[in-house]
Amino acid sequence: MAITNFIPEVWAAQLLAILDKNLVYAGSPCVNRDYEGEIAAYGDTVHIASISDVSIVDYTKDTDLTVETLTDADRTLLIDQAKAFAFEIDDIDLRQARSGGALMSEAARRAAFGLRDKADQFVHAKMIGGAGSALGVVDATTASNVYDTLIVPAKVELDEVNVPTEGRWLVIDPATHGKLLLDSRFVKVNESGTSEGLRNGIVGSAGGFTIMLSNNASQRNRTAITATTTSGNKTITAAAGTFSQADVGLSIAGTGVGASSNKVASVNADGSSIEVTTNSSASATVADVALSGGGRAAVAGSALGTSYAEQIAKVEAFRPEKRFADALKGLHLYGSKVVRPEALVVASVKVA
Repeated sequence: MAITNFIPEVWAAQLLAILDKNLVYAGSPCVNRDYEGEIAAYGDTVHIASISDVSIVDYTKDTDLTVETLTDADRTLLIDQAKAFAFEIDDIDLRQARSGGALMSEAARRAAFGLRDKADQFVHAKMIGGAGSALGVVDATTASNVYDTLIVPAKVELDEVNVPTEGRWLVIDPATHGKLLLDSRFVKVNESGTSEGLRNGIVGSAGGFTIMLSNNASQRNRTAITATTTSGNKTITAAAGTFSQADVGLSIAGTGVGASSNKVASVNADGSSIEVTTNSSASATVADVALSGGGRAAVAGSALGTSYAEQIAKVEAFRPEKRFADALKGLHLYGSKVVRPEALVVASVKVA
């Protein structure tokens, strides 16, 4: 197989196509790419400008209006994730394989899957960390509970903050999806006359949401978190990003934590601290904190909530100088930011 068979532009297009088909959290309809622009290098920043609301006032005839000066704010979406791959296949292996081209294509496909999975995990973490509303622990041990205690409450949360009904989505894990399949109110995609949606993780619709499936709806129970308590023994603080909005409602226990009935009441913006409902006997320093009682992190929302920007900067085919082999390497640059927290709702779903 000659190196001329590898055309970087073609491989880049193929890898991007695979990413587009398989991204869930970082794909349509979960995120917007309004600010993607031209991303040329690791560390580039997308500036997101927002304007203050315009005041609506009573009008009196023959009376001058007060002209309002609007304010704006600048938020930044930093392209701070850089992932790469590089692999080679020896000429002998290529020759002895039934189809050397198929071998390279399969390796490239696996590379694209790996890039996609990393990006999806990254965006998922952004969403559950920055969601504006948390439903707490949802008991989904029975089929009807998924609809009644997750789908309907999430819908109401979004309705109350005027998130448009068009384009709403809900991403759940396989176990929650399994429960939902037992509920007749859930309309499966295989009854809609097309299977196109399956390629993007879409598995049906319910309650005004497009239901999507992802294995990255990770388990939220965690152990061995070292932290301290402050603010009258009601706040437990750890490293930034340790906690997320999906932890609301989970039980918290550990050395120095205090009462075993503690529940996570709220999480601060950067995920470094949690408020607990009962913690009167907590020590100044706690260790081996454990969060339990929840399950998978379900996220509902609109593309208005999260911005995502990506680009595969380079895909290069080359011949390693000291090998008889064809090789391929690629670089994936991306970043994400929750720009409208109110357009995201998160819950910790207990499925067993």
